[in-house]
Amino acid sequence: MTVQHLAPEALGPLLDTVRHSSWRWECQGHYAVDEPALHDWQAGRPAVDTDDDRAWRDYIARLRQAGIPFGRLRMLTEPLTPYLEWMVATSQGHNVAAGEDLRWIAESRARDLAVPMPENDFYILDGERVVTLRFDPAADLVGIDVDDTPATVAHSQRWRDTVWPHATHHADLAEAR
Repeated sequence: MTVQHLAPEALGPLLDTVRHSSWRWECQGHYAVDEPALHDWQAGRPAVDTDDDRAWRDYIARLRQAGIPFGRLRMLTEPLTPYLEWMVATSQGHNVAAGEDLRWIAESRARDLAVPMPENDFYILDGERVVTLRFDPAADLVGIDVDDTPATVAHSQRWRDTVWPHATHHADLAEAR
């Protein structure tokens, strides 16, 4: 039962330890890591397939091949940020095609359900660890906190179990837009 404070670079190796399940709550309106791709999309330029993009798709493919589910729930700010407009428009070809179970929920609905808010992106790994992502004001990932305390894990799982059934599958959201 520990809490570890780690550098952002520890996230990839940590995700590689997943054996049974992985789920992510994503609630930032913008992530600095994706700015170049967002700017290309806004300018009408074709997407550039980066090494990070390929690595993520390969990671999801490895999980799928091993029968390990990966779910992601993204919160839609109200109004939508340009970043989230881009994510809704492009996630089918990147995240969903790779094998993610991607769903969306409006910020107002998330607040009604009392789920975590923007400062609390997190993963639940194997139902044993919660990995909270820490961002600076510029939306850069600056650290991660890994917590295997049973109360923290149970609390995060309750939030996931509360919000997940209220979320919209990506295909349904994309079709409605």
